[in-house]
Amino acid sequence: MRQPLIIQCAGQSLVGTAHLRAQATTRPSGQSIGVLMLSFGQQPRSWVGDLGVAVAERTAAAGYSAFRFDMPGLGDSPGDIPVHLEVLWRSIQEGAHGPIARALVGELKRRFNLRGLVVGGFCGGAVTATFCAAQADDDILGLFMLEPEIALTPTPEVRAVHEVDTVSSFLERIDLVKRRLRSPASWRRLLSGDSDLLYWKGLLDYALARRRAARGGEVLPPDTNRRLLAAWQQCTRRHMPVLVISAGGATRRKYYAAYNMQPGRSEPDANLTWNEIENTTHAMLAGGAKRAVPDEIETWLGRHFPLDERSVGPSPQMQTLAARFT
Repeated sequence: MRQPLIIQCAGQSLVGTAHLRAQATTRPSGQSIGVLMLSFGQQPRSWVGDLGVAVAERTAAAGYSAFRFDMPGLGDSPGDIPVHLEVLWRSIQEGAHGPIARALVGELKRRFNLRGLVVGGFCGGAVTATFCAAQADDDILGLFMLEPEIALTPTPEVRAVHEVDTVSSFLERIDLVKRRLRSPASWRRLLSGDSDLLYWKGLLDYALARRRAARGGEVLPPDTNRRLLAAWQQCTRRHMPVLVISAGGATRRKYYAAYNMQPGRSEPDANLTWNEIENTTHAMLAGGAKRAVPDEIETWLGRHFPLDERSVGPSPQMQTLAARFT
């Protein structure tokens, strides 16, 4: 059963959708588990291609109550946002929505009488979910991240047009260089002086800067979101169940490897599950990913947060609570 919600918390009015579990557990009151899903960047809570809706519907059908919410200024939730998207993304990456999401977890737990919640998100939403989950309390039981961004977005005030200042832009240009080296037209432009020399200079400057940093013992790129990695490590130290789902293409693997990560490698001792979906993109829709992502999340939830004896239909308590807060 799907219900709209408006929840006041942390001085914000947050708009969301509740997918109440189709199979309510027969556990005592306060023993059911919720799943909070966070949108990313300027996108609405349905996510691109309604992927978020598909995940929430599958989660509810499996017996968990799922909640999709817009953060302030995004989707249906009122609030102020910056003029430039890069500034918005950077603020999210630096944890601006973390305290708000944490307050939302507390409200959902209290209002729907939950034992706790699993928090997750896509891209920037995964970043917010990680900051939220890193806080050491019993309200948050687990974390899932879809295509998490590890880099900090350069803001327009400091970024030059031709500057290469992120791992993503460097990898994209390296791939383009390889194509240009095989292109007679590109060689003609270079030899004729028509080539964009600033383009090549930016690429060379970034490569040299990375090499100098490596010689000095710095293994992470300068655009690394170190606060995010620290929050992730906090979850790991608590042995919180963590699921990462990423695109399995070569470019995306290089991206995570640049940050000293091993994409697709799970670490059972740390309660980390990292699955890759082949033949898809960052949007997680192509190549059957829209079907695979809900499958992966449902399997992971069932493994770490099993629901015992189930009865068909939403519980009367959940129906009453949903109607009260609509």
